[in-house]
Amino acid sequence: MTTSAEHPAPGTPGPQEFAALSPAQREEAVRRTPGSTGWPETARIAFMLGRPRTCVPGNLAFALGWTAAGGTVSPAFFLGMFMTLIYGLMANLYNAYTDLAEDSRNLPGRVWLVLRIGHRRTVWIGHAITGLLIALTLPYSGVSLLPLMLLLLAGAHQYSFPPLRLKDGPVVGLFAFSLAVFGPFLLGAAGAPDGPWDLDGGTWALFGFLVVWFVAKGMVKNLPDFDGDRAAGLRTSATVFPSRRAAARAATVMTLIGYLSPAVFVALGLLPPRTLWALVWTVAALVQCRAMSRASTSTEANAVLKVDMLLSTAFLASVLLLHAPGWASVTGVALGAALLFGSDLLALDSRRRSDVTATASPGNTRPEVPPTGARGHSTAPPPDGRPPRPRRR
Repeated sequence: MTTSAEHPAPGTPGPQEFAALSPAQREEAVRRTPGSTGWPETARIAFMLGRPRTCVPGNLAFALGWTAAGGTVSPAFFLGMFMTLIYGLMANLYNAYTDLAEDSRNLPGRVWLVLRIGHRRTVWIGHAITGLLIALTLPYSGVSLLPLMLLLLAGAHQYSFPPLRLKDGPVVGLFAFSLAVFGPFLLGAAGAPDGPWDLDGGTWALFGFLVVWFVAKGMVKNLPDFDGDRAAGLRTSATVFPSRRAAARAATVMTLIGYLSPAVFVALGLLPPRTLWALVWTVAALVQCRAMSRASTSTEANAVLKVDMLLSTAFLASVLLLHAPGWASVTGVALGAALLFGSDLLALDSRRRSDVTATASPGNTRPEVPPTGARGHSTAPPPDGRPPRPRRR
């Protein structure tokens, strides 16, 4: 399949030339180069930057909230699934726009895609999706859920952007990351026919499970970027630990808590006992955590992370089908599977193996230019070779 990397737009550095730049030089190139791709290619690259495969848990969470509130298959259900998808795309586009410094180290291929369509164009596409979500809320539920949608949009924006930039907090960043699932869940639960906000204890138990489970997912997600984030001086749930392996051990403990948390709610009588069958995925999750802890490079860790997305999708799909067996749940799982495997088949992702190995090009001999932080402070390692102490931006 022909990729965008094979046909760079006129005036744009090719992938090999871009790979030869230092991280700071890549960031500078993106900021000064306007996008020059045509709109069809821009739309395709924007979809890649939106990382559709990572939006699947949000879609399944929406279906879980919808069915928990008694919703069935209807036009509103399909509209809500679409809204959830583009909500995830928007959040990922914002993240690609704001995270040039760390992505220039961790995922240079992603930064090159931003360069191709243009840095400013990337954020404006995100803003366009934001406006579309506000408009679609009216036919989805009327004005009753407009305040909720505005809160969800504000949370997605402030996850990546200042002044809050929630993702920079090692703890608060994890809870903000879980917005990717509990936001769509609330949208589904409150927008179902029995809504808005006619939610019982079981629905809130599912909400709690999603938050705890996705906090664990956030800890795992930060592991592949450990080296690049540490070099950039960022404080994440991974870089607060002395090594990737230590961070992986902490993520393993949290993963175990997240995958077993439904058992607590079953014991409290808030979830049906059949939900416990989903816990068989815990063994596979621990195997994945073991593989992540043994990964010695970001390339290996990213390969583990890709498999982990399949595992996470299977686990959440199992919870959905077991909690509310029915056509709405089956339809939600089918649409999620089509999105996941379809995006893989079409290579519509920006965290691919080629992206994290681009800097290994033999031609990458250009001297490193010490990068600067948000306030102009150098984030390059000190002369003794030790990485800089993680900081907040």
